[in-house]
This record gives sequence, C-alpha cells and structure tokens, in this order.
Amino acid sequence: MNLRNLFSGVSMEEQIGFAKNLAVLLRGGVFINDAVGSLAEQSKPGQMKDILYRIKARLESGVSLNSAIDQEEGAFGKIFMSLVRAGEMSGSLAENLEFLSIWLERDSNLKKQINGVMLYPKIVITAVIILGGGLAIFILPKLVPMFTSLHVELPLITRAVLAISLFTQKYWLTVIVSAFLIWLAIFLIFKIPRMKYLYHKTLVYLPYAKEFVVGYQLALFSQLMGTLLKSGISIDDALEIASIGASNLYYKKVLQEIMGRISKGISLVNTMKEYNNLYPANSISVLAVGENSGTLEESFFKVSDYWTKEIIERTKLLPTIIEPVLLVVIAAAVGLIAASIIMPIYKLTGSLGA
Repeated sequence: MNLRNLFSGVSMEEQIGFAKNLAVLLRGGVFINDAVGSLAEQSKPGQMKDILYRIKARLESGVSLNSAIDQEEGAFGKIFMSLVRAGEMSGSLAENLEFLSIWLERDSNLKKQINGVMLYPKIVITAVIILGGGLAIFILPKLVPMFTSLHVELPLITRAVLAISLFTQKYWLTVIVSAFLIWLAIFLIFKIPRMKYLYHKTLVYLPYAKEFVVGYQLALFSQLMGTLLKSGISIDDALEIASIGASNLYYKKVLQEIMGRISKGISLVNTMKEYNNLYPANSISVLAVGENSGTLEESFFKVSDYWTKEIIERTKLLPTIIEPVLLVVIAAAVGLIAASIIMPIYKLTGSLGA
C-alpha cells in the first residue's frame, strides 16, 4: 500500500475545471501540450499547478495524455482516467472531456446533497454526545458522595456509567489517543483491497443502502457505456474501461465476469440478467430493446438518466428515514444518562420516606 496515495489527490472542483477548460482549448484547435501549459500558467500556485506542468513536460516527450496523467499516482479519479483513455482511443478527446466535466459536476452536486442531508443528524448526535458526556463526567461524580454518605446502594446502570466517567476523567489523554488510533486502524484496514471488497459487497446487500449503491453504480456505468459506444469503441473495450471506472469493487468484479462471458459469445443483456441484484429488470428491458435495434448507446443514456433522477429523489427522502432512527438513538442515549442519575435519587427519596 502506497501511503502517499492515501492523502493525495486533486480536488473535484480542480478536476472539473481542468476537464472543462481543456475541452474548450482542444475544440479551439490548440495543441494539447500548449493547452495544458496554458492551464498550468493560469492555475493558482499549489499542487494542481505543479501537476499540470509535469503533465505538459511528459506530453512534450511524446507520451499520451492518459499516460501523462497516470504517472501522477492516483491524483485523478478512475472515472477521469477511463474517459481520457476512451477519448484518445476513439479520437474524441475533447467531447469526452466535455462530458467528463458535466458528469463530475453532477456527481459532485449529488454528493453535496447527500452530505447536506447528513449534516443535521451529525450535529444532533454530536450535541447529544457532548450533553450526555458532560452529565456523566461532571455532574454524576459530584452526586456520588452524597449517595454514599446516606448509604444508598447505587443501581447497576449508575455504577456502570460512573465507572466509565471516572476512567475518562483519570485517563482522558489515553481515551483520546485510543479513539484516534482505533479510527486510524479502521481507516487503514478499509484501504486493504480484500477488506474494501467485502465492505463494498456488503453494501450491495444492505437494505436501503443497496438502493443507493446499485443506483449510483448503474447511473455511472450506463453513462460511461453510452459515451464509450457513441465514440465508436467496441463493446469489449467499453466494458473494460467502464470496469476500471467502477467505484464499487464488487461491481467491478461482476463487470469483469460479464466481460468473460461476452468473450464466449453470450450477449450483454443475457449476461446481465444473471446478476439481477445489480441490474434491475426495468433497466435490462430498456437495454434489450437497444441491443435488438442497434441503438444500445441510446438505451444506456436512458438508463443513466433514470437512475440519476432516482438517486436524487431518494436523497431528498433521506431525512424522513433518518429522523425516526435518530429520535430512537437520542432517546436511548439521553434515557440511559438520565436513568443513571435519577434512579439513585429516587431510591434516596424512597428510603427517606420510609
């Protein structure tokens, strides 16, 4: 695993701007190395400017744009690389770059919508953790001496919360460092290809998450396939490039299996039918019409448009699904802390009344 790749990369906004502006310059008849050099000069000082100058130097040495970008060790996304490669293979680099900028912009907007929906739950959960932690760490320990002096036996839930509270107070630095190390370990574990593959495969079968993952991959795959086939690339080469661009490793593996079946003479649609968990029947029907009529690329565009709209609509419905779950989590957390404080007080007032 190359640790440099974990934290490197060009931002989505920079990728969009590069693809869009390079497409305009190429359509205007500017040579590709001059176009990249011009964009490098216009860029603000930073990582992107340095990358563009290095790409320009490689182009002037005779390598292709795809090879020049590939040497930047993952700075650009796989989708970016796939469409640049397809554009160079088909002679439609400017058109592919223009589409690439549109796709990346749409993908970025979709992710921003999802992040916007998730912001409210994050704020609420953070507030609950701070409030509950404050009560458990600063309020509960101050009440314990009073309960002890009056010989009140603390309930199990209070003893458990108190033990955690006292441990956190005494070893707060250890707790913080341990939490960070656990987060870092999880982050690195999911960078291991095998673990990442299992995680991606699990997402495909999780209720509701499946709809997002499959829908997103279908929208991406269909748009790539439509663009590649329209550029004149064979279906075998298009599938190979689309599989490289797939962001879900399980989906990528299935695409590679589909490529193997097609090489044996089985049609694309009949092969896709065998993976009905990834390719819904309605999408298969649309592609079957296109395959039979010779307009497969147009059918792919229709499938992509459908699933893109579907994902956007599902994103808008996320709050109605998250809020009930969030209320249950909040109620459980607050109830646990409240019970640990109230139950000893209730026992104390009961013993005094007796």
